[in-house]
Parts: sequence; C-alpha cells; structure tokens
Amino acid sequence: MDSKNITLIDLNNFSYYPTISMGLVARYIRDAGFNLKVISPLSNGIKSRKREKVETKMDYYRSRIVFSQSTAVRSMIQQAEKLPYIKERFLKKRKLATSVIAAIPEDTDLVLISTYTENYTICKRVVAHLKQLNIPVIIGGPAFNDLNHVKQFVDIPGVDYVVGSEIDAYLGLLLQDFFAGNDLFKYPGVYTQEEHSKVNEYIFKKMEELPVPDYSDFPWDKYPNRIIPYMTARGCSWGKCNFCTDVVLVNGRTYRSQSKEKVLADLQALSDQVGTNIFAFTDLKLNSNVEVWNALIDGLPKIVENPIWFCAVHVDNRKRNGLDRETLKRAKKAGLTRISFGLETASQRLLDDMQKGTTVARLDQFVNDVKDAGISLRATMFIGYRDETAEDLQETFAFLTKNQDCFERIKLCRFQIYDMTPIKAELSEEERANLHARQINHQYLNNDYLKAKKDILKIVNSINSKRLNEDARAFDGVM
Repeated sequence: MDSKNITLIDLNNFSYYPTISMGLVARYIRDAGFNLKVISPLSNGIKSRKREKVETKMDYYRSRIVFSQSTAVRSMIQQAEKLPYIKERFLKKRKLATSVIAAIPEDTDLVLISTYTENYTICKRVVAHLKQLNIPVIIGGPAFNDLNHVKQFVDIPGVDYVVGSEIDAYLGLLLQDFFAGNDLFKYPGVYTQEEHSKVNEYIFKKMEELPVPDYSDFPWDKYPNRIIPYMTARGCSWGKCNFCTDVVLVNGRTYRSQSKEKVLADLQALSDQVGTNIFAFTDLKLNSNVEVWNALIDGLPKIVENPIWFCAVHVDNRKRNGLDRETLKRAKKAGLTRISFGLETASQRLLDDMQKGTTVARLDQFVNDVKDAGISLRATMFIGYRDETAEDLQETFAFLTKNQDCFERIKLCRFQIYDMTPIKAELSEEERANLHARQINHQYLNNDYLKAKKDILKIVNSINSKRLNEDARAFDGVM
C-alpha cells in the first residue's frame, strides 16, 4: 500500500505554545508510516485573545456588569451577547475556518480534526468543504466522552467518525485499519451516526510507553516565547472537587504518573528538540506526585541550563505535598517562576462543600510562603457558588485584603455548573430550575451580599492592575 497523506487540523488555539496532545498525535502518525501535514491556527496567522492583562478601572466597571445579579441587567447581557457573538466570535471563527480550508493539501487522503466543542461552527464549515471533495474526516477531542457532544459532532454531514478516547496505544493501528476498510469499533471510544450510545470506559495506563512529543510542525518563530508544554501525569491525585470538569474528560479520569526518570529524560530531549529552557507544565496539579515534583526541583537544573518553568498545584492538607516553604524556595532556585492554584473561596464552609480538601489557614500559609520564595502567584476564584452568602464573600474579601501583596493575578469567574460534574447530580429540582446559562440565580440575596461582592471585584481589579514581575513575564497571559 502506498503511504497515505494525513492532514491533522488543530483547532485548539494556544498562541503561547503548541498543543501537547497534537505533539503526541503527530508522533504516532509518523511512527505508523503516514505522511503528515499539521495545520494549527497560529501557523495561519490566527491569534487567540490574551487570557489575562493589566486591568484598568474600566475593567472593574465591566466586571460590575458581568457579575450583576439584577434580572434586568442579566437580560440585557443576554441580548447584548448576540451582537458581540456575530462581530467577535463568529467573524474570528469564520476567518479561522477559511484559513484552515485554504491550507488543506489537495492530495489529502484523510483529515483528522482535534477540537473543543466551542469550535462546532468551524468544524461544520471545514467538513462541508471536505465532503464536496470526498475526503473522509475523523473528529476527536477531550470532551467526546460526553455522549451529548458526540451526538452533536457525529451528526455533521461528512463526519465519518468521532473518537473520544485516549488513543496513545492504538492510533497508528486504527488509521491502518481505516485505510484497509476494517472494523474500527474494536477500538475504544469510536462513534458513528449509527453507533454513538456506548460510554467509553477505557483508560490508558502505560504512561512509561508515552513517546517524546513531536513539536516540529508548530510555528516556533511566531510564539512570543519558545515555551515547551509537558505533562508528567494525567488526572489529579485529589480528584474530588465537586465542580471540576477536568477530571471527567477523557484524559483526566483517574490519576496516572510517569516515573521521575522518564520525565527528566523527556524534558532534556524536548529542550534539545526545540532549543529552549522554558517549560509550561500542563498537569492538572503538578504536585500530585511528590516524588516527581521533588525530582524536577532537584534534577531540571542539571539537564537544562537556567530552566524557567510554570505549573499549577493543589493546596491540600497532606503533610507532604511539596508546598512547604523550604521546598518552594528550592523550586524558585530551580527555575519555578510562576505558580497557579485554585483558591475558589476563603469561606471554610464552602471549601468543605466543594470538597477541596484544604483549610483557609493552609491557603493563607501557602500564599505567604510563595511570596517569601519570590515566585509569581496566580489564583482562580469564582463568585456564585450554591448557597453562597454575604458572610462567605466577606470572609473571602478579608482574606484577599490581608494577602493582596501575595498575588500577581486572580482569575475571577461566575460559578458555572457543567455536565458530568458531581455537583450537577447533587442539585435539587428547584436548584436546577433556577440555573441560567449554567449559573445559579442568586436573586434572593441582600444588600450585604451585593456590597461584599462589589468589594471583592474592587480588590481583584487592584491586584490585576499590577505588572507581572520581571521573572514571570515569559508566562504573561499564558494562564
């Protein structure tokens, strides 16, 4: 059989570094003997919007509107979002779809599309073009263990298969069977219009067999910095937070780690491949495996000269979670310049309800230890959790006021409830009825609540008005 030509389209627009899963998929396709062309948004001049920026007073007033509990304001936002969707999102998606279509080689035998569900309209346009050319299409992505998403995408005319699975052990074999006309349903997570009702339970466990990703197809000259993305593990060793979507998607189910020896060997190989010393660890929580965490701190400076790295961690009450003051100081010396964690709230009552596995006192100690170590700190938070009261917000405001100098950025969002998360299954019928755009409608709240919320918005804006410290600028806007 002649070598087939495969085009891999990456619709996940990370303009700061390549998509790690696409580096692995590229490796699997080439190792299976196929010719490959990778199309990524940045390669075609499509940049994503910056995730975070230095905020102004205008951003504060905008947040007042976004977080408003007023029925009239919420209704106005609903109506207003229709116009920005056309002007902003739709036009950008149309531009991306057009650029992708133009970049697809004429001699392509198969197109693979990696996507999140938000890119549905792009997929429809690209697939419609490919259908006219009789080019088969397989769509995949981390959200496709949710059968509702599978049904949506597999119903697009021209889509041959949707794959919602970890394909590390069998992608090459699946592609060979596809071209040979063999049955593909022997592989986990393969769906068609006719067969799309079986939940995929398969979990890839042989982490030591993961190859070094192939990032040679990505436009390194167009990234602001040459940042290598890498995951030491999949899943989260805590994995109990009731609102978390990451641990219910394909790659996040159960925790599996690579060995410290393999991680360091991969990082050295990637540094040589790309020619850089900057790393973004995209693990859900890098300190899930404390042995690997400590090995990175001790070993990374020995294999890469002057490493610079960023990661996310889980702040819990384990006696040994790698986040004590002395370890954080060692990590700073080893190149850790920015760290992110989920603060969510500083109400102990809500932390317990969320099953965060931590205390406000532990969070207080952590943020101050990070500051003392000289590491740039980013946190995520939300307002609007179920049964949230003025007292909960007041406690959070007091925490932020006390520790505002510890933070460089806070990403504050309205709390949303997503499918497949434990909290959605826990909601009462009344609570479900009050959901609006995945958000709980807190219309019963009083003036004390509204004032506390306003205070939080103001102090978050003040924190986000600062420039990142010099060491952390390589990761400005990355997360």
